[in-house]
Amino acid sequence: MIKVFHFSNKPAFPLRDGGCIAISSILKSLLNSDEVKTYHYTLSTYKHPFEVEAYPVSWLQNMNINSGKVNTDTNPFTALYYLIKNKSYNVARFYDKKVEKEIKSILEKEHFDIALIESIFLLPYLYLFRAKNIKIVVRAHNIEHKVWESIAKNAKNPIKKWYLKKLSKQLKDFEVKNLSRVDGIISITEEDALFFHQFEPKIITTSIPPIFQPKEKDANYHLDDFYFLGAMDWKPNIEGIDWFLNEVIPEGLKGSEFYLAGKSLEKRKIKKKGIKTVGEVENALKFINEHGICVIPLLSGGGLKIKLLENMALGKPIVTTIEGVRGVGVQHEKEVLIANNPDEFREQMYRLHLDFDLRKRLGQQAKQFIINNYSEEKLTRRLIGFLKDI
Repeated sequence: MIKVFHFSNKPAFPLRDGGCIAISSILKSLLNSDEVKTYHYTLSTYKHPFEVEAYPVSWLQNMNINSGKVNTDTNPFTALYYLIKNKSYNVARFYDKKVEKEIKSILEKEHFDIALIESIFLLPYLYLFRAKNIKIVVRAHNIEHKVWESIAKNAKNPIKKWYLKKLSKQLKDFEVKNLSRVDGIISITEEDALFFHQFEPKIITTSIPPIFQPKEKDANYHLDDFYFLGAMDWKPNIEGIDWFLNEVIPEGLKGSEFYLAGKSLEKRKIKKKGIKTVGEVENALKFINEHGICVIPLLSGGGLKIKLLENMALGKPIVTTIEGVRGVGVQHEKEVLIANNPDEFREQMYRLHLDFDLRKRLGQQAKQFIINNYSEEKLTRRLIGFLKDI
């Protein structure tokens, strides 16, 4: 029996964003194995508060769950301090002395074989596990410094560009230094796994994507409107939607409607023809099923494109960018439509809006892709095998 201390930077439930989906997926694999016993400890923040009632009852019955509060709100003075000290403020926000003390207390009372840590942002707690000779596996949702590199590259304000590049450099220094001290790395994409293996060849590395459960019933392909659902407090989403609204549909939509939904949207009032700002939705699945064509205008980011795969599992027709499919392996005209610039993006939207057969073909082939590559049994077997080899 492998005893795993699973440590996440946000709760697995409710499924508010791609990070929560990824965390809940790996916990599901751990719970499905009779070879593993799991203790789940999560940070609780203002953006992602811990709500025990949001977790499935069966999960609560089969693993210990605990949480610690951390204030991750950005403080300009603290940010300036870390800038002067040339240390990563992105990482420092997740460290808290009370959380450190609580984890230390848990480790004193219970024995664990492996600490499975979600994201590099929790590596400031690494020494706690080392002190107990616990093997450490980091699950890297992204190559974090590359996400910030990409955002910096697209920034237009010179001062903002400089600051974002600085954050990226600090993150890279932190990643390189601290990932060399772990026993294993699980990335979400093969592309990321290759990157980690190149600069840390002595550390066992693999890629295990999240589990996605395809919808049995076909989507309603008669629906021909457009939608986007994503957290609007995540910089790549903000950047992508701004590009979409200003460059792809600067005059709004004629003959159709675009529904924009997600966390932190209440502050954004968009007055354009055909644009409907919904705000945060209580039931993401219901919102997606009520609309037709998924729009993912991503210009930067990293790791696996959770929203892409989530919509593919539901059999939705999708138009996105090259960045929106990076690391997934889908093909233009087969599972999705891919656009390289605003004119192409507009053209692909127009095609999908007019063509029922195209919507149906792409949606069904997208769902089949999920069935072939993201099955629960296959991915659980890979995870447990990796943990045994550590």
